[in-house]
Amino acid sequence: MMPTFNPSHFLSYCQSLYEADSTYDSEQSNRLARHRHVEPDAAQFLANIATIRQPKKVLEIGTSTGFSTLWLAYGLRHQAECDFISLDIDKSRSDAARQHLQNTGLSDSVRLIVQDSFIFLNSNEDVFDLVFLDAERQFYIDYIEGLYNALDVSSVLIVDNVISHRDEVSEFLAEFTNDSRYIGHTLDVGAGLFMAVRQEH
Repeated sequence: MMPTFNPSHFLSYCQSLYEADSTYDSEQSNRLARHRHVEPDAAQFLANIATIRQPKKVLEIGTSTGFSTLWLAYGLRHQAECDFISLDIDKSRSDAARQHLQNTGLSDSVRLIVQDSFIFLNSNEDVFDLVFLDAERQFYIDYIEGLYNALDVSSVLIVDNVISHRDEVSEFLAEFTNDSRYIGHTLDVGAGLFMAVRQEH
């Protein structure tokens, strides 16, 4: 029987998951083998934005094993209707995220898709109210056109690691900070979040 959502269980589960994965990551010499989750305060910020914005369509680029996915689903749990898609190219990580969502009673909240994000964005015809980007940073610049097409007035884009890896994302962020259709801010939350809101078509 699938667990039902329980707030206390969710919070303790996420704490345990973060601690376990932080230990796992510290033991990996290969950066790509690490799970590299968002920091807890950044995850909670995502949940708050999801609750406030009440989006109908949400896209997460970079599921990993689902820590941020859990928190986005948590923030969306009171939404009567929301299409939440989370993308990752690694099936084993997507499967792990699915298990965490099942363990917390949130599995019905998310569509986990195993696909290259560039391919998804280039074939996507939907507009998303909220997009969270936390994937391989060297590919971000390739996502620009697809992201522009996936965002419209009042859409929110949030990007992780913009302070911790500032040099790696500066060119990508400039595409939004120099575009008059967007107002963006860098927030000292977790490893640094960039949030841009589209103001014009």
